Amino acid sequence: MLRKAAFPWCVAALLAIRFWHFGAEIDTPHDWRQCDTAWYIRDFYLNGIDLLHPAVCWMGASDTLALEFPLPEALVALTYQVFGESIPLARFVLLCFFTGALYYFFRIVDLLFGRDTARLATLVYLALPLSVFYSRAVHIDFSVLFAAHAMLYYYLTGLQKRRWEYLLLSGLAAIFVAVVKAPYAFCLAPPMLFFAVREKALRWTLGYAWMYLPALGAFLLWQQHVNAVNGAAPDWSYILHYRKMTQQAHWYFGALNQRLSLYSWWILLQRGVLEVTGIGGMAFFLLGWRHLGQLPHYRFLLWWILGLAGYVLVFFNLNFVHNYYQIPLLAPAAMLCALGLQTAASGRQWRLNLLLGLLVAANIAYTEAAYFKVSADHVEIGRLIRENTPEQALVIVTYQNLDCRNPKILYRAKRRGWSVEAAALNPVVLERLRREEGAGYWAFAGADLSRLHLGAYADSLGRPLVFDLGSTPQKLYIFDLSAGK
Repeated sequence: MLRKAAFPWCVAALLAIRFWHFGAEIDTPHDWRQCDTAWYIRDFYLNGIDLLHPAVCWMGASDTLALEFPLPEALVALTYQVFGESIPLARFVLLCFFTGALYYFFRIVDLLFGRDTARLATLVYLALPLSVFYSRAVHIDFSVLFAAHAMLYYYLTGLQKRRWEYLLLSGLAAIFVAVVKAPYAFCLAPPMLFFAVREKALRWTLGYAWMYLPALGAFLLWQQHVNAVNGAAPDWSYILHYRKMTQQAHWYFGALNQRLSLYSWWILLQRGVLEVTGIGGMAFFLLGWRHLGQLPHYRFLLWWILGLAGYVLVFFNLNFVHNYYQIPLLAPAAMLCALGLQTAASGRQWRLNLLLGLLVAANIAYTEAAYFKVSADHVEIGRLIRENTPEQALVIVTYQNLDCRNPKILYRAKRRGWSVEAAALNPVVLERLRREEGAGYWAFAGADLSRLHLGAYADSLGRPLVFDLGSTPQKLYIFDLSAGK
């Protein structure tokens, strides 16, 4: 239904939209996660790539923290070696990963549902709000989805053609997914199993199941390494909310009462409407769901959706806290929206073009209104710290409720150190970080220093540098922790 000649131009135009927001400043939502990713890249660029020991900026000199396997960050750092440090360059490299994920999505839909649906679903995918924002963010999830979609495509092709070489490619892609974000493979297991049964290839598939064992082994080895590295972190239990990043199951899965809370489901429902399908796509999504049986192989899509439902229920806390964990939901959402558009168009090309245009326009308008906000106060505070402290200084930052794992100001200051929120600040914390960890400066941004109740300890720190902040009606105080001692 969608004209073949117009399709590549429409894809190019929707990709080009991303370049409206290719600036050098990290933007919201989840700029804290992007700042962590950007610091990984910067550290690899400046200090050499060590995939086993990536660094964050909020753990002082003991800055090694292993979470996801940092291969995407390392690849971006390699481009920095050629062109220099550049956030727009990082955005471009990560957009290339998104384009790869989009390519394999197109191939999957084409394989199962036909070329017309594949073209339409691809254009819808490009216009979904989470796709628009995170495809050009300093964020790794679409690099994982690139591998996950490749894993699924080569698996489906291997089963249809009974070619073990495709399963080998699928298994290799699975290694990447397993060590970076294993939950993104978890949700694909049900449709993969269903497809083997449907193709009457279960026995044949099980004969080559060993090709996925390296992915399982890599996952287990990486998790063992993560616990060993993070378990060796300093004991900073005197800092409020600080804990070593080991045995993260409670963070991944959450508690039962979260799943029983109507508020939790209300948040997820809002995201589904506003960010997954977008306000421009929800009506078509519902229409596509109603007419799902019209799709060939629609049961495969049902099993994919079932796998995603299990993924949300199992990794509930991740999905509740972070909107980017809904990125795997974009593929089925785009397929259902495409089916809804086809149904509403009733075979009329002009109507399809009009409805698709309305979907794209509504979703782009939402993303422009809701996303791409730069925290000017964090940028300004970071700049002042960078300009008024030595390059190798370890800096304690206190601003509002930025807790001990928050990199937003330290990244922008290009300094390592600690984020200590005002509620956690006291003379013991400052003095121990100064004496035991080598903290050289303390930067406090707020309206009134006296409200911190530091008493005589504040007087012992000497006179700070004081700056009026243009982005917020507060001041920035920078104390040299060695000057008053």
